[in-house]
Amino acid sequence: MFFKQLLARKSLETLHAEAMGENRLRRVLGPVGLTSLGIGAIIGAGIFVMTGRVAADNAGPAVMVSYAVAGLGCALAAFCYAEFASMAPVAGSAYTYAYATLGELFAWIIGWDLILEYAMSCATVASAWSEYFNELIKVLFGAQWQVPDFLSYDPFSKTGAWLNLPAVLILLAVTTVLVIGIRESALSNTILVAIKLGVVIFVVVVGVGYINQANWFKVPFADRKMPEQIIVGDKADDAAKAEDALFQNARKWASMRFAKVIDSLGKEKSEQGLKDITIGIESLGTSDRLADSSKISLEERATNLKKQVMATYLLDRAHVVADQLVKEGQISEKDAQERIHGAETAYKESGPKTPLERERVDALLEVARNEAPAKAAEQWGMLGTIGLNRYLLPLDESTRSNFTPYGVSGIMLGAALVFFAFIGFDSISTHSEEAIRPQRDVPIGILASLAVCTVLYMAVSAVITGMQPYPTIDTKAAIASAFDERSRMVEGGSPALKASAALIAAGGLAGMTSVLLITFLSQARVFLAMARDGLMSPRIFGAIHEKFRTPHVSTMLTGAVICVVAAFTPIQDLEKMVNIGTLFAFVVVCAAVMLLRIRRPEAHRPFRCPFLYVLAPVGIVVNVTMMLFLPPITWIRLFVWLGIGLVIYFAYSYRHSLVGKQLRGYIAEPKEV
Repeated sequence: MFFKQLLARKSLETLHAEAMGENRLRRVLGPVGLTSLGIGAIIGAGIFVMTGRVAADNAGPAVMVSYAVAGLGCALAAFCYAEFASMAPVAGSAYTYAYATLGELFAWIIGWDLILEYAMSCATVASAWSEYFNELIKVLFGAQWQVPDFLSYDPFSKTGAWLNLPAVLILLAVTTVLVIGIRESALSNTILVAIKLGVVIFVVVVGVGYINQANWFKVPFADRKMPEQIIVGDKADDAAKAEDALFQNARKWASMRFAKVIDSLGKEKSEQGLKDITIGIESLGTSDRLADSSKISLEERATNLKKQVMATYLLDRAHVVADQLVKEGQISEKDAQERIHGAETAYKESGPKTPLERERVDALLEVARNEAPAKAAEQWGMLGTIGLNRYLLPLDESTRSNFTPYGVSGIMLGAALVFFAFIGFDSISTHSEEAIRPQRDVPIGILASLAVCTVLYMAVSAVITGMQPYPTIDTKAAIASAFDERSRMVEGGSPALKASAALIAAGGLAGMTSVLLITFLSQARVFLAMARDGLMSPRIFGAIHEKFRTPHVSTMLTGAVICVVAAFTPIQDLEKMVNIGTLFAFVVVCAAVMLLRIRRPEAHRPFRCPFLYVLAPVGIVVNVTMMLFLPPITWIRLFVWLGIGLVIYFAYSYRHSLVGKQLRGYIAEPKEV
């Protein structure tokens, strides 16, 4: 009985009966509404944040190819989603599909995985929303009016920060809207989608005029960011913290050591003695051993040290790159000297000023160079961990060019990262139960939204990498800052470009707000589907508001939890967790549709995936390949999360499962229709 329940499947008849039950959701969404929901869920933090980061750090101008690869993986899964959604138009998405084909245990794993996907997506997008909010304030009113750092960062990402307050406030607002109802939230989403689509099209149309094709094909691939540049930032932070601790300990020791001597001198002399000792200790800082704690904060100390190390590294690298380009015949000796002179002009002033400063910088650079090979292997993700990158390095070198500076590994890692930008189209399937004509409208919504967003993503990535050399792209708010930077390049400033930067920042906020709306919607509906099956508490996750007909309790609970996560948790690594969870769900959906074709060939399929036995296996291969380019820590976190889920399943869900109760004869099985 135990293993029979783990592999027990829900019949399509049961799913149809649930869709017709009294506790079902309102059917108010047509093809336009569903497509709007899909676009609203897809276009957000990805296009406004991930594009710049991946272009600068992972793929270069070839981020356009990364988007194409990620879009291909999504498209292959989308056809499978569309077939399944037309067959079983109920809430739950991949969870429901797994229950109908792979059994209860696999369904729980996918459902738990979707919870991770949607919850961490909300936290990640809310953090990006906070960054774009500050970018908008800076463009409109100046940096002095931005939300202070201690209220716009989590305490783990920035020293001295309290919480990410803008992220919390937008999450509270979205939660309130969603509790009111799907019709109202759909209207809000449609308005937000219209705004951000207008902004994205504006970026493409206006940005085309500022594209410099040399930024695609003429930036030497030797100028790409190297592993050392990533390492030295972390090492500078660690060194600054160590120096701060050393200074504090030295001051404490001196105060204790000379306290008795100073007390014997009398009050006036005692105060002067303490002052002299303090100056003596702090003079170490002026000699570059320690910084004056009363004048320089830990964050400032880390920033100054980072500037010195980075300036030294970039200046040294400028000489190496110039020599390399001359040997390869790409530039002349004169051009090489000009490059070196430009680097000296740009970096020499920020470099170390004293021999002791140089000694400290050289020590940090030595550590960075020693750790660089291991950091380079991270570009290959899990493939690098298991050692396959050694056999693939020749392929990487042969594909490296000015357009693909990081090689094929950069393109694939970029695809695995920008995949985050596509998360959302599958959320349409979670709203199948609310579609007016789900057999027709859901496939249209899925495929149309994915097609529109893929084209827009590739266009925007082309504009961004064309407007700026990829190594200089702002990784936090790439699109808005690109236009802002362009406005400063015009003599006297360009009011039109300045206004464009403000408009883009506002569009980014609208885009990310709509993503939060749809992701929250999807999260609550996965909970609802699992609660209906008894795998989660029906009183909490299955409760439907009598007036609004929304899962209000789970929406409020989810909102509260994600507010805490967004406020206090560093979430950049969690983007990768979202990606691996979603890719895993896509693989399951591709496999599940093939299995159902074999097991239930007679079932009515209003939409049939064309060439299923070709597209589905290719979809599995493409999505698994992207998973393999994600780092090992991401896989570990996924397994830890799934382990927690299995504990909950066997502690609660296994005993309360409706399918399990049917197998044990506690309740009757539903009749086939």
